[in-house]
Amino acid sequence: MREGKIMEVVDNRLVDNGGIDEKEVKRLVYVALWCIQEKARMRPSMGLVVEMLEGRVVVEEPPDTQMIVVDLLSIDEDAPPGDHGRPRGILGNALIGHQVDSSEASASTYSFAMSALSGR
Repeated sequence: MREGKIMEVVDNRLVDNGGIDEKEVKRLVYVALWCIQEKARMRPSMGLVVEMLEGRVVVEEPPDTQMIVVDLLSIDEDAPPGDHGRPRGILGNALIGHQVDSSEASASTYSFAMSALSGR
């Protein structure tokens, strides 16, 4: 968002058809970022989320976070056996090689779970 690339989160098919309001996209992204705050007390209630999405409440820019956000759409489903669908691309490569510096010690515990669902 800081780089002014907010429209990159929108499916190209929607952008190509036009009618996408960048202000609306920004609001949706801000609401999403508020909803994934690491500290539960920072997250809005569902009622407030509805009001923000309906435009009845101004959505302020969410605070910076130290969380790592994984681009699940970049998971390589066609990866060879044993590769376990590792993330690909710049973010994926950064996560694969990410090491936590001992000076970055935190009281938080990090975990990640992913389930793959498919039709019958």
